[in-house]
Amino acid sequence: MPDILQLALLIAILLPMGKVVASLCARFGIPPIIGELMVGVVAGPGAFNLLHLGLFRSGHATDAFMLLAQMGGLVLMFIAGLETDIDRMREAGATAFLVALSGVIWPFVLGAGAGHLLGLSWNASLFLGGALTATSVSISARTLMDAGRMSSPEASVILGAAVIDDVMGLFVLAFLTASISTGAGETFGLAPDASGWLQRHVSVASRHPLPVQMILIGISVAAFFVIGYGGAKRWLDPLILQMRKLSANESVTSCVLALVLIYAIGAEWLGSVAGITGAYLLGYVFAGSELKADVERTFAALGHGLLIPLFFVSIGLTSDFRALGGHWLLLAVVFLVALVGKVAGCGLAALIRGMGSVRSLRIGCGMVSRGEVGLIVTAIAVKANVFSRSEVAMVVAVVLLTTLLTPLMLRATFHMKCEEDERESPDAPEVLSPPSMREYPAGETGEVEAGRSMYAGQFDLSRLLP
Repeated sequence: MPDILQLALLIAILLPMGKVVASLCARFGIPPIIGELMVGVVAGPGAFNLLHLGLFRSGHATDAFMLLAQMGGLVLMFIAGLETDIDRMREAGATAFLVALSGVIWPFVLGAGAGHLLGLSWNASLFLGGALTATSVSISARTLMDAGRMSSPEASVILGAAVIDDVMGLFVLAFLTASISTGAGETFGLAPDASGWLQRHVSVASRHPLPVQMILIGISVAAFFVIGYGGAKRWLDPLILQMRKLSANESVTSCVLALVLIYAIGAEWLGSVAGITGAYLLGYVFAGSELKADVERTFAALGHGLLIPLFFVSIGLTSDFRALGGHWLLLAVVFLVALVGKVAGCGLAALIRGMGSVRSLRIGCGMVSRGEVGLIVTAIAVKANVFSRSEVAMVVAVVLLTTLLTPLMLRATFHMKCEEDERESPDAPEVLSPPSMREYPAGETGEVEAGRSMYAGQFDLSRLLP
């Protein structure tokens, strides 16, 4: 069968299955995203092993499917940026930074310590801690949107903290990469290229590679956000106005999709951060644009109709519990560390900032899911011969379990009421609940779904498939 028909068959099987199971989950009050993830788990190597059937033996259709799914991650993050409440995001800046910092330190220390106590080498333990640092914000964002909570204070902190700890995770990754001398792993971007050049031509840089990498990454991150935000703020609306004059169908949508891809490339090449961070930054700028409505409808249809379900199905496709062997105790301990490190670390940081106990718990639960950074750290550890097949299976299992658990925890905590919810509910006096502070009641969703791991372009999920 030609490769294009193999890809068509994969999509024809997995896309409707994801929607059907997601719909069944919604009927029973389970977040729909769980259904899409479980379809991937059942179709993955732990059960039917769909991608490795003889029908798809060439592997080209599998690779294309995974790349298409990663495109879904970019569209998801752009839509999440569109749905961001800008005023609340600015108000949550200091809180989000403290939550992100605490949410990186706790899991890294606890994960590395637990791994070493249970028999892993220090190198493997440090990589294990690094894999637990950053949040997969796409899962939390999708859950918040499904519940109609994107305008809540908790959503602002969760999304802001997730973007920040994505950058912090990059510094952890740089530290881990510099700690091994194998030279394994591909590099892409201005910062690694500049670091390599300096280490080859400057003796001081060759003797102290880690400080050089950290300085260059810091400069790259700052440059990307300044240039990316400033350029979009200045030129986005004029560009869209010009595109609206074209007679071609959906010219604005095509232009914006191209910008999403350019920002994703720029984020990784110039900023040395995740491509999804660039997509989110563009959506965040768009959220304050008067032309937001021009793209919101079509991107919701494109994302939720095709790309985003494939993205979540692809996460489930990477799971294979058979490779765990006898490492169930280590899996249980690491999963507990992954859970406590974020709930306690991020929750306590939010509580210190005066968010209130219930809202702090929501923030902690919203930061639990892992994904992109964990898989990238795992891939680097495999190339450096630090992780064996069982450690890879363990990290993928933790990523999947936290991904499955986060929507359930987040939805449950939003059913818990607090005084702040009462003051900001639609039934409260108008002086205490202006339109910009409105929240949907728990369990309801808006009329238009929207959604938001990931280092697309730096990492291919199919690399972890057996």
